[in-house]
Amino acid sequence: MRLLPLATALALGALLLAPRVGRADPLVPLAQPGPWSGVSGLIGYGARLWFVNSVRFVDHNSADVWSYHPATGEARYGRHLFSQDAGDPVVAGGLLYWPFANGRFSTGRGEYLVTNGRDWQWCALPEGEVFHVHAMAANGGALYAATSAWHAGLQRSDDEGATWQAIYDHPMPPRRVSRITAFAALDDTLYAGLTTYGRIGVNLLRVAHDTLRPTTGWPWGESVSTLAAYRGWLYGVNRNGDESAVWRWRGTAAERVRALDGEPIRALAAGPDALWAIGAREGRGTLWRSPDGVAWRAAQRFPSAEPLALTVYAGRVYVGTRGPGERGTLWGPRPPAPVDPPVAPRPLPPLPQRLAPEVDDALAVLDRVLKDPTSYEGSAARVRAAVAPLALNGLAEVGPTLVQRLGGPFPDVQVRLFGGGLTAPAAKVARWYLLWAIALGGRERIPPALLAEPWTARPNRAEKYVEAAPAAAWAVAQLGQADEETLAALVARLDVADQPLWLVGDFVGALSALTGEGFGYDVAAWQRWWSGRQSGRR
Repeated sequence: MRLLPLATALALGALLLAPRVGRADPLVPLAQPGPWSGVSGLIGYGARLWFVNSVRFVDHNSADVWSYHPATGEARYGRHLFSQDAGDPVVAGGLLYWPFANGRFSTGRGEYLVTNGRDWQWCALPEGEVFHVHAMAANGGALYAATSAWHAGLQRSDDEGATWQAIYDHPMPPRRVSRITAFAALDDTLYAGLTTYGRIGVNLLRVAHDTLRPTTGWPWGESVSTLAAYRGWLYGVNRNGDESAVWRWRGTAAERVRALDGEPIRALAAGPDALWAIGAREGRGTLWRSPDGVAWRAAQRFPSAEPLALTVYAGRVYVGTRGPGERGTLWGPRPPAPVDPPVAPRPLPPLPQRLAPEVDDALAVLDRVLKDPTSYEGSAARVRAAVAPLALNGLAEVGPTLVQRLGGPFPDVQVRLFGGGLTAPAAKVARWYLLWAIALGGRERIPPALLAEPWTARPNRAEKYVEAAPAAAWAVAQLGQADEETLAALVARLDVADQPLWLVGDFVGALSALTGEGFGYDVAAWQRWWSGRQSGRR
């Protein structure tokens, strides 16, 4: 029998001894996958509930996808995202899409993973300048991605991501930032929640004629942070400075849901017989329930866990929290609980349509750029621009030529990145972007010696790095490079001293992708597995 951590056991005991509020049985802790402090991104797909374990609201290189089976109570490690946290996922066309909230390669291309529950595919948006993919949505047979660099953008695909079109870029004054972070569909129309930092307006937008337009009747504010449709109404949290309120809209008029005034609502989710909401304060929160969207009552208190995410799956409500303790927790009904029918794995869609430059010409440009010290000015923008066409073309002959260039020559200059928060030699920066291109191209072999390079980077505010080892770990996973030398190098890195835990997560993610084993961060289990594998080969 596996025991819960002490903090969780104490929280569960307090919950069971407390008076029950609401009509349903209280939610109980179901999974604390660890090692990260938050569980979010809850979404049902097939017979499993999927979620992300990460560190929320700060720059941190953690984002692990897990899944949970409500009928059996089994939690399973799924995939590691090379991203600082994950955006809101979506199920579309029988596939599950996971956006990279802040892709760690920082190439200016939005990224996401798509899975059929068994196979995984890494994709990059070929359009626009994109630092973040905050959320994805599906409506009317189309797939949408909420993107941003400085301004909120929306991209649309009508062929499951094979091609993308940028259909919206939110106008903002200079040095102002905007984001789209929430979606909901009502009456076959897709709505988006917009955040415009420091600028007030109507921030509930609707998709109309391949663009976004303000929704008539919605109140002004700085952001609409969460959305849900329930019984003909669209509900959202409208924020203005430090104040927030839940509103609902239908037709051309909106009304305030005053029963939730004063409660900092973080998320909404619609079920078959109730609308649910979570309120969150530092380290604690409340689950709310309403059968009509107007009258609300507290369904459960979380005295030692802060709610982060909410969903309804197979008619039951689930909550992801930060804590108790230092571990993110998935809460829900005690198993066995209902599940949706399983999804038969279908083929993954084609990769996004890629540029097709003349390879020889593109390589000649790349060689000139890599050698030129001025190419590394302006955060090495010219280097990224030269690498991108080769990364996105999908031609078999490109991979070997890029691997050959990992050794240089590169100029002996220092490169300022991320607003000066990181300074690194040109050689490291060039290798970083070359590894991205090799991994995205899906061909060739990464030198395993790169996996063994010691970690010497100093922490920086953005938590962005250009060391070879994490990039090489992601690359070997994408390339399916599962030879003995590569696996040995990955296992050896799991218990190296003086390296951050998130870096261990990169090696764990690569091992899981290459072997299909789900040991997660259990280093001892990986070492036993490797020892057994080696013994079997003798």
